Amino acid sequence: MKLNNSEKCANPLDDCAKWLIKTFPKLKNKPLSIEVNQNGKINFIESSVNLTIGDMNKIRAKFPELE
Repeated sequence: MKLNNSEKCANPLDDCAKWLIKTFPKLKNKPLSIEVNQNGKINFIESSVNLTIGDMNKIRAKFPELE
């Protein structure tokens, strides 16, 4: 037996990745690691691209659960 959720709910991982790439184009085609817990909160974001302090503050403003 197979049961599927018929509601199309938002995918926080996909939304986060799309927002990051849209906001910071230099992340496009670069390794990006995002971990989401079972409640949909972002645990961490990691990339090989060095971002400025201003960029980091913009990410923290969007995802306040990050330190």
